[in-house]
Amino acid sequence: MKTLHILNGDATLFVFNQTQIEGDILVWREILADGPVSKTNLWELRSDWICKTFGENAINYQQKVITEVEKLSHLEQYDEVILWFEYDLTCQINLIYILSILISGENSSIYLICPDTIEGMLNFRGLGELNPTQLKKLLAQKVKLQKTDLKLAAEAWDLYIDNDVEQIQGFLTRDFGNLWLLKKALKAHLLRFPNPITQLNYIEEVLLSLIRLGISSKAELYHTFWTKESIYGLTDLQLDHILTQLKERKLIKKELF
Repeated sequence: MKTLHILNGDATLFVFNQTQIEGDILVWREILADGPVSKTNLWELRSDWICKTFGENAINYQQKVITEVEKLSHLEQYDEVILWFEYDLTCQINLIYILSILISGENSSIYLICPDTIEGMLNFRGLGELNPTQLKKLLAQKVKLQKTDLKLAAEAWDLYIDNDVEQIQGFLTRDFGNLWLLKKALKAHLLRFPNPITQLNYIEEVLLSLIRLGISSKAELYHTFWTKESIYGLTDLQLDHILTQLKERKLIKKELF
């Protein structure tokens, strides 16, 4: 049996390579939950935004991201595809995009490994925190996704692109089947829409409230945010970008952080 493992990033890859689990690997390195998305020219749009926002260059993006994504075009050679993802918004939006592609496959069985807690670990945040033994044990917990799960993921991806609050709220009344963590993530996504009164979204409000409490170092600010709001799965680069935008809006003093 030939298997493709789709891993949610390089931190997971580092541990995965120590497990001796057999199969080919696709490493997902995009953050589709942040920045623009589209039903057409997605990768051109993403490359341009990532390069401008985070100082990446197009050649690296091609090598690190698009080359891996192109592996999704060769699924016919695999008997099964196993997705290793996490509960946070970043992972869940990446997941529904991938599942929207996998729905067209006819031959592969699709499995999902997506824990939100790990026995014996407090404040579990990601698969990259696990040791090889812990990660390998998760293989026995893989859940086979049904066609209904894939269809729901494809609908969710379309709704995410359309970015309509009322449509997403209506979608949340659905039965999410094996993708029940997606419901929590989409609820968190709705909080990213700006408050009509303050014109701030929930993430911005949380960061500003922490700063008002007296946090003055970036390391402490990010650690406190991650502990409180792990549902978003934001990296330090993404939080840097948000802080920069808040400074540009003169909501944070430029000399801070």
